[in-house]
Amino acid sequence: MKKLLFTTFLFGSLFALNASDKDIKLGQQQWFQDLETLVNLSNKRVDTIQGIDKNRNGVRDDVETYVLSKYADDPFQRDMFFDAAQKIQKIITLPLNGVIDEHIRLDKELLEIYTCRDYILYRSEKADIENELLNKTLFKGKVLNTPDRLKAYIEHKKILPVNFDKLAEDELLSDKKSCLVRYYSYENLDEQSSAQFLEQDKNRQSSN
Repeated sequence: MKKLLFTTFLFGSLFALNASDKDIKLGQQQWFQDLETLVNLSNKRVDTIQGIDKNRNGVRDDVETYVLSKYADDPFQRDMFFDAAQKIQKIITLPLNGVIDEHIRLDKELLEIYTCRDYILYRSEKADIENELLNKTLFKGKVLNTPDRLKAYIEHKKILPVNFDKLAEDELLSDKKSCLVRYYSYENLDEQSSAQFLEQDKNRQSSN
């Protein structure tokens, strides 16, 4: 059940690594519909796409307030969502007729953030995966909280090449290591702990 829940959401999970093109297309359509419903139900905001960012840290003030309040006791998730908010803000303000490589780069970096968060939480026996997946969707709803913001994000997704985000095994391992190094920096653990964590993960996968 935990594995099923972990692969439910396309953008920000590991679903795309093993899905067919048909699955990805269906997943995109459902995800867009679900998020559009969430945005429409949440409010009738008519802000500009850029919004207000008084401290100029790349995170809109309304999003910053939301993340700081929700993750006051969880600095790892707080900073991961701050990073994600910065990436999304850059994405939705990037011209569609701009350089496609910039769209690809930003989307890959956003996916790495979501996947790192999911990877850490998935391995935690204390994590409520179903609730954490919901929290990620609610976060996206907060960042893309107007029709124009959501439309800009969807249009960005539409111009990305199919399977642009597939990674080779060595790239996945590298991303895992980077993720663990970051996570352990919050837990005051060292690089050796990260190596042990990866070895445990490898053994767990081999036994499944």
